[in-house]
Amino acid sequence: MFKKIFRASFLLTSLVLLFAVLLSAIVLSIDFDHTEMSALASQADLAASGVNTSGKKYIKNLKGENYRITWINSKGKVLYDNEENPKKMGNHSRREEVAEAMKKGTGTSERYSTTLSTVTMYYAERLNDGGVIRIAITRNSFWRILVRFLSPLLLIMLLSVLVSWFLAKTISQTIVKPLNEMDLDKPLESNAYDEIKPLLTRLDSQNKQIADQMEQLHHREKELKTVTDAMLEGLILIDLDDQILLSNPAVVSLLGLHDTDPLPDDVKEIIDKNSRLAHAEGIVERNGRNIQISASPITSRKILKGTSILVVDVTEEYHEEQVRREFTANVSHELKTPLQSIMGSAELLENHLVKEEDRDSFYKKIHESSAQLLTLIDDIIRLSHLDENQRFEEIKLNLKSPVTEALEALQSSADRHGVKLETNLSDTMILANFRLVYEIAYNLIDNSIRYNKEKGKTKITVKEHRGQAILQVADTGIGIPQEAQNRIFERFYRVDKSHSRKTGGTGLGLSIVKHAVQQCHGTIRLESELGKGSTFTVIFPTLPAGADDNSK
Repeated sequence: MFKKIFRASFLLTSLVLLFAVLLSAIVLSIDFDHTEMSALASQADLAASGVNTSGKKYIKNLKGENYRITWINSKGKVLYDNEENPKKMGNHSRREEVAEAMKKGTGTSERYSTTLSTVTMYYAERLNDGGVIRIAITRNSFWRILVRFLSPLLLIMLLSVLVSWFLAKTISQTIVKPLNEMDLDKPLESNAYDEIKPLLTRLDSQNKQIADQMEQLHHREKELKTVTDAMLEGLILIDLDDQILLSNPAVVSLLGLHDTDPLPDDVKEIIDKNSRLAHAEGIVERNGRNIQISASPITSRKILKGTSILVVDVTEEYHEEQVRREFTANVSHELKTPLQSIMGSAELLENHLVKEEDRDSFYKKIHESSAQLLTLIDDIIRLSHLDENQRFEEIKLNLKSPVTEALEALQSSADRHGVKLETNLSDTMILANFRLVYEIAYNLIDNSIRYNKEKGKTKITVKEHRGQAILQVADTGIGIPQEAQNRIFERFYRVDKSHSRKTGGTGLGLSIVKHAVQQCHGTIRLESELGKGSTFTVIFPTLPAGADDNSK
């Protein structure tokens, strides 16, 4: 603004001063012409008076040092000229100033010499006898005078320009100073020009509107930060250059990514799947966890502005899906084995390809395979019920009771396998579902018998320790390798598959135990050494104070 005002003021002042100088020169020139013409008129009056009185004698004695004096008779013949020979001069009756003087009494004219750049001014006055006295003077033309005084004029113009520059700067600073000192945050408090009061009022109104909008934006920003900080999922907003504009704390824990870090290449690969113009998803791995990346474009008026990325830990879901797939495959395989055995034996019997003395063994094989199939189906159904997280009736019971019942049911199996069962059962009250506790004890004791050594032993302990009810099953069996202990509770997982087939296990027993323990709000712990045996410890919460027999 200052530059515009300065340029305008400087240009205007310079033009005004230049115009004033030129106008002054022109006015002075015109005034000089009037002065010269007045002087010529005075000299002509004087000469005419002298000639009218004394005639030729007067004019010869007249000295016109600066003027040219010419005496012309009434017929236009030159009688006298102080600069030229009258005889050589032509008739002057048609000269403008002479003709005008003869007619009107006085006459004037000017004649310009292009060659000499001079102007000759003539003044003629009629005499009493009808003749004319003409006085003339020659001077330089206006343009010649202007050229002659060019240097002083240029100096004057330069000084004028400097004065214009100074005045323009002073005026501009004076105009702009109140505007520069104006407080735009409080425009109505400024002592500025009255002409801009409407603008200041509008500015004050807009300031209030902007302040309200900024307050709303800060409020929404705080709300957004509160929501995003509380999210378990990670949220990332990036621009077209992959610079992180916003991220929440969950991103750091899930991806180890901070705002100043570059976007990882595996994440870029996912969001670039559809040229960032459509939704894209993928899985990346971080510290053994499966992290799902969901990217969606951010557009404004159909123009891509950036990408929003949702980061979710799907390790559990991914694992559960993998377990479900494995479970489906394993169920198919486990069901297929006894069914093939039953079908094969039945087909041989049907086609009379079995000797009479061998028929009993085939019938026995069909019976065993059918029993194994039923046991497998029962275990699958039981596990499905446990998976559904159904609520089971909980009663006050003595942990010793379902354990004792399980021992009685498995005593014959222990005798058959040559395994000695040792017990140390104390009265310990818990709040749980009897059937679930029975299944926990049954499966643990059954496994300790099946996977024990010949003439081995299993010790079953029930006790209360530090406010917790403990069921412990320790055997002297084959043990479990360290690398398999983390997977032993998975469905259909067997450490030694050939041994499992021989013992008739379904591979679901420990998985049922795990789910049943969770339903009883307990925990299970395994300690095992290969070749020496395994110890399973189940910890139940003791009976809460004030619980009765009908507690659920």
